[in-house]
Amino acid sequence: MLLYFIGRYGDLDASLISYGPCQTPTLGFCVQRHDEIQTFKPETYWVLRVTASTDEGRELPLEWKRVRSFEKEIANMFLHGIKEIKEAVVINVQAKEKLKSRPVALNTVELMRVASSGLGMGPHHAMQVILYFIL
Repeated sequence: MLLYFIGRYGDLDASLISYGPCQTPTLGFCVQRHDEIQTFKPETYWVLRVTASTDEGRELPLEWKRVRSFEKEIANMFLHGIKEIKEAVVINVQAKEKLKSRPVALNTVELMRVASSGLGMGPHHAMQVILYFIL
């Protein structure tokens, strides 16, 4: 496994190598993900967003089961087909009950995650803000 990494990712220093039964597969996953990120090529795709109006004037967003199409001609074919429809009949209604669990307490790790994803703050800035309010 080690030979896979030598020469592929810069000058790895072979004089100090630390590996164990868990580290080697984990390193393999990390390198595989790194390679996927580096070789990623974005693809253009098309999504249909359709809204239907009820007799009462309520708007209902409709979901396309296919979600997206990577071929513009196919998306346009569905678009033209939908534009021709003036009326629709509801043939099935499904209701689902969802329970929202209580939010977890903000430990330091959770605070960093929320600050990063929700507020766009880096860890250092988030800790500075917390210390400001504590002191």
